Amino acid sequence: MVDSLQSTKSTEETMWTNACFLTRLVASSVRVSEAAGGIIKGIMADGDLKIINKSLTGTQDLQTEADRSAQYLIEKSLQEKFGNRLKIIGEEDKTTHVPHFELGFSKDVRGRCDLVDPLDGTCEFAQAAKTKSPLLQQVTVLIGITYKGKAMLPYYLEQGRTVWGIKGVGAFGAHDTREDSAERVVVTTRSHSTTMVQDALDALKDKNLLSRVDRVGGAGFKAIRCLEDAAAYVFASAGCKKWDTAAAEAILDAAGGRLTDISGRGLADAQRSNSGGVLATAAWVNHQEYLDAIPSTVKENLPENEKNTR
Repeated sequence: MVDSLQSTKSTEETMWTNACFLTRLVASSVRVSEAAGGIIKGIMADGDLKIINKSLTGTQDLQTEADRSAQYLIEKSLQEKFGNRLKIIGEEDKTTHVPHFELGFSKDVRGRCDLVDPLDGTCEFAQAAKTKSPLLQQVTVLIGITYKGKAMLPYYLEQGRTVWGIKGVGAFGAHDTREDSAERVVVTTRSHSTTMVQDALDALKDKNLLSRVDRVGGAGFKAIRCLEDAAAYVFASAGCKKWDTAAAEAILDAAGGRLTDISGRGLADAQRSNSGGVLATAAWVNHQEYLDAIPSTVKENLPENEKNTR
């Protein structure tokens, strides 16, 4: 037994040593995202979410103890393992100390920046924590790695699964579940709808690019839906941030889908707010068809602003 354990440890160390930096980072991020999911589940089970509203304008922008603790774990674990080689940009300005870091890596995954949303879908998490309603499936942990390759590692809270991908390698952990290949489901925001969002949806319906709208929470969950059964994710608003979409863009790209702003521009790395909105499509639909169907009035009201920072 001792020899077996030593052999396993030696094999893991060899895998780690021989892997390129991106592979090591992805493998570590998989394990860290799962550990963050464990913290979120623990806080949910405890029942005291310690909810605060971060908004300074009166709108709802919730943050829970789970957001703060998960981000602390993600940042400190990756910094402990990779030091200053990583630039990490997280959604939360304030975090909560947790006593243990996650320094392992997943053996199933063969100038950088990590964009972290420690708990994507906070509103759904806060509403469902006590009742364990289906809203919990919309909660994910997002770690988007940006460099020449990109990866997505969301922890899918209810089922405890991990979806990850690397551009040029593929996406893993989700698959096509469509029962009707002719149906075009479009997912959009559950809690931040606007007139422009509705105008975009109406235009898609008029062009027969939309047969049903599902209003759900969390950018990560919407991206997973595009991997599994949705044709597109449409958010014609400037309301989401780069940490919401970095992971979503990467996993869709790895799977053969596409994510741009509402006018077809790539999301600028320099800006934190996605001022041009978001349009994501599955691999089995034509992204350009959806872009062309969005009204010009909507596009004109969502210009790209490269000077936009946090």
